[in-house]
Amino acid sequence: MISALSAMLAVSMAANGWGAGHDVIRQMAVDSLPEWQRELLGDAVGPFTKDYLKIQDQFAGGNRPDLAVYCTVPDCALSLHDIQPVGPTLTGVTWYLTRVSEELAAGNSDEAAKYLGVLCHWFEDPGSPTMHCVRGVIDEWQLRELIPPPLDKRRYHYLYGYSGIGDTGRYEIPEAEITPALLGRTIPEAAFHLQQCHLRTAQIARAGVVPIVSDEMYGDGAEAARVRGRLIIANTRTIADLIYTALCLASGRFDDADTAHLDATSLTDFISDYAGGSAGAPYKWVPFLEDASFDAKRNMLPIQLPGADGEAMTFERGIGMGAPFTLAYSFGPGEAVARFSANVGLHPAAGDRGSVKFIVKINGAVVVEAGPITSGSPGEAIDVPIPDDPVIKLELITERGEGSVEDAGLAIWAEPTLHASR
Repeated sequence: MISALSAMLAVSMAANGWGAGHDVIRQMAVDSLPEWQRELLGDAVGPFTKDYLKIQDQFAGGNRPDLAVYCTVPDCALSLHDIQPVGPTLTGVTWYLTRVSEELAAGNSDEAAKYLGVLCHWFEDPGSPTMHCVRGVIDEWQLRELIPPPLDKRRYHYLYGYSGIGDTGRYEIPEAEITPALLGRTIPEAAFHLQQCHLRTAQIARAGVVPIVSDEMYGDGAEAARVRGRLIIANTRTIADLIYTALCLASGRFDDADTAHLDATSLTDFISDYAGGSAGAPYKWVPFLEDASFDAKRNMLPIQLPGADGEAMTFERGIGMGAPFTLAYSFGPGEAVARFSANVGLHPAAGDRGSVKFIVKINGAVVVEAGPITSGSPGEAIDVPIPDDPVIKLELITERGEGSVEDAGLAIWAEPTLHASR
């Protein structure tokens, strides 16, 4: 149990990610591990939480050539601070997990801790409300236009390390239970889940940027400290899962781990490639919803499909989508996933003049077409294999059928699921 804590920490803001946050996250994550994993690391536990926190920061710019072995992934150009494209991310994660396993198998726990330390730092940086979480999404100058600083605070950076307010070292950390979860029974399966964890970590941190900047500029900083504290906890959960998974894989020990959740993953737990665009009404401005749907007047509805007996069937997970629209997801490796399945059709609220074709593409090739499905028709089940490719691009496509009324195109992808290869 992490007790409620107000941490006012002196911080060097030379880095652009977490400052003292690295120390807090790493220690809380290690404290959450089962005893057998701390024993596996042995004397390296201490250095892992202190000396091996910022190896890639020390290496940056070639200042420490002796650290290149820990910060250079063969045949892969990576920034070990930021979110990277799916391919390099999978390559990097796989390489680090393999190195940790190999070093521990050879009895080199200290070397294993260094590789694991770099991997953790890479997953910690995008969890901070600084430049690493927003790179490619919004810039410092855009934030300063949206939230202009008062005259006496114009000298502060919003997102950058030195004189930055994203991480001032002031955290109010809430009480939280940190229980590590297994993210993979094999290295490919772990890479599959960790790549998505990386994206989710940055998404969570981005949601904290505006509240932090607003409070630091126009408040007293107390709310900013609370937001940073919540982000610390969110990031700690990811790092605890990462360390726990790496050590389970390295030791081949999974006896205490719950693995059932790895068999099937809802696509709505994944981050899509969506970066703007629209569909037909009523999804013109919000072209899809996760685990919810619109009616023709943009009222929120649950995910539903007409049943064979005419009764509406309600699903817990799914995507409500307009037509025409294409929603893509990139992930991998393909060897970690066996199949994609879903039930598709039109929401019962679609009226009587809707008609939509549902298409699934994988790596550019059409693998299934359903419909056109018309208003009131029962949903159709789709189930397609995932190829054994390093990177998978899965596209969910809707097209309006002939005679379909625009605002009746209430397309539903119910229970869209990726099934593990095991």
